[in-house]
Amino acid sequence: MRSETEIRKKLQDEIDIYLTCPKFSVEEHAHNITMLAWVVDVSDKELSDMIRDAESSFS
Repeated sequence: MRSETEIRKKLQDEIDIYLTCPKFSVEEHAHNITMLAWVVDVSDKELSDMIRDAESSFS
């Protein structure tokens, strides 16, 4: 079983991939993000903040 830290790292990786992936794979990565966030009980606000932070790192 993976630790919460490992799952959160994977979640952040998926967010980064989601922001840079081709359009045809957006749904797959969005699903992965949703499931990983659910597993570690990330709130909608926290997930939104994570995505916002990732977006600003690409700017």
